Amino acid sequence: MTKPLINLVHANGFPAGSYRTFLAEFDPNYNTIALDQFGHNDMYPIHSNWQHLVTELVEFIKKQDDKVICVGHSFGGVISFIAACQHPELFRGLVMLDPPVVTGAFSHLLSFIKRTPYIDKLSPAGKAKTRQQQWPEKTNLVDYFSQKTLFKNFDPRCLQDYAHSGFIHRNQRVELTFSPTVEADIFRHLPTNLAQYKNKLKVPAKLIYGQNTNIFPIKHFIRFAKLNDIDIMMMPKGGHMFPLEQPENTAAMVKELIKDW
Repeated sequence: MTKPLINLVHANGFPAGSYRTFLAEFDPNYNTIALDQFGHNDMYPIHSNWQHLVTELVEFIKKQDDKVICVGHSFGGVISFIAACQHPELFRGLVMLDPPVVTGAFSHLLSFIKRTPYIDKLSPAGKAKTRQQQWPEKTNLVDYFSQKTLFKNFDPRCLQDYAHSGFIHRNQRVELTFSPTVEADIFRHLPTNLAQYKNKLKVPAKLIYGQNTNIFPIKHFIRFAKLNDIDIMMMPKGGHMFPLEQPENTAAMVKELIKDW
């Protein structure tokens, strides 16, 4: 019997290799795949509402021999949702992990702000565009990033995965593989059109948010889930990066949710 196929769709700025420890939790009952980095292929330029990146995901899934269960974290959860609405024939189901889902009045406000420079102040784009890109070759990246707020609660194995997959050695320096320019541009184009997909999701779907997430107030997850008849649940003590903070707990929750798909 063919194992179900899980397609991991990464968060913005975190190559798929960052989730190696998390994905290992699905062995041996699932096969897992992932596109390493969205937003870096000139065939799929970044623009408003991420549609070209959705197309990049769809084209990747079409190359597989089976329908997928998309497990999408943050940015990855949103483009997986849109892809599932547009191409349900490619999906067995969808799990969204702390996705930045904007609906209601705030989506209209944000749609306007996206067209102004203020989006860099409202979103993480401002920090992303000035992110350090290079370090001396002998820098201990695990030690360096463990001191940063975003990474302070990472499982040590996941931080190691990020340090291993997110950097290359070049010209006696260590460089980010995920371009800060790309990362900032993705943040600037957060979809504000999700309401148009109301009642268009035809595959099983779940949404897990972190108890301590700082991405949005919890009401945004609840409103989005009601629009799309998606079951919603909370990861205790989880921040926005909970799949990389609690890989075993997150995988266990996901496996329970998808066991009958």
